[in-house]
Amino acid sequence: MSGSEPVSAPVATGSQFRLVLGAGLITTTLALLGVYLFNTRCGENIMGWYANYVIPVGALLVGLVAASGYGLTSWLAGVKITKMLLWTIVLIQIAAYFAAQYIEYANHEDSKWVGFWEYFDTQTRKIAFKGRDGKPGTPLGAWGYGLRALELIGFVLGSLIVPFILWKKPYCNACHMYFRTRSLGLLPAGPPVKKLKKKDAEGQAAYAKETEEASAAGAALLATLTEHATGGRAEEFCALLAEHAPKPKQKEYGKLTRRIALSAQHCPRCHAGFLAATAFEGKANEIKQTPLGQTPLAPQFVRSAIVERK
Repeated sequence: MSGSEPVSAPVATGSQFRLVLGAGLITTTLALLGVYLFNTRCGENIMGWYANYVIPVGALLVGLVAASGYGLTSWLAGVKITKMLLWTIVLIQIAAYFAAQYIEYANHEDSKWVGFWEYFDTQTRKIAFKGRDGKPGTPLGAWGYGLRALELIGFVLGSLIVPFILWKKPYCNACHMYFRTRSLGLLPAGPPVKKLKKKDAEGQAAYAKETEEASAAGAALLATLTEHATGGRAEEFCALLAEHAPKPKQKEYGKLTRRIALSAQHCPRCHAGFLAATAFEGKANEIKQTPLGQTPLAPQFVRSAIVERK
């Protein structure tokens, strides 16, 4: 398949920029308010949830919820996430974190006697993990700043998950819309898994030949599908896909030693798009992914073979 890179998106206009940031600020405020109310009324600090004492699970979750406004508004309004927007989100989330700390300080009786940073230092040094009996352990002292740093990093990283995904997602500059992705199925490109004894040289050789032939057949099938796609032959493309990637066979193909995932990404308005293929090898945690390239598609082909395909 021929390679093609998505065209770089234009920088968002000032009004679009403010729309996304405003929506993100609203959800960030609501998320942090929820954390504050849950802490004061239920005595449970969600931001203080850690896995193995170092993974800020709570902060990541709060950050993910807080950033929902950025992602949802970008997607619905068709505003492309850019590097500038990502960095702006980072700065806003850092400011929001400390703003939440200041609000907590302002509502604490100690605010009458000490300044914010003195209060923040005291509270940080008083951080302690709960023991098995549910009671707080020994305060961490200066090590509390380590947890504060992890908390802040977790919150910011959680806030960047959705925007980062959108930043990487193909975008139609002409229509100002994110591409939609449609999976077209798995193509067979390898034999079923077989357990052979190491001493079985003949069996090993036969299996290697079978693997090579299946891989070549998969590559040839992908090449033919690509030719039909680039030639605008929607009927031939759909017929070949239905024959070699039928839905009843998808589970079986997913267990092969090698399979090719075929998908189409396109603009929902003008139908410009491309065909993408990725080879998968192995199973479970040992899966290896190999991108096989992208092929530009004509809008008429996308409408006929992808959008209107049942």
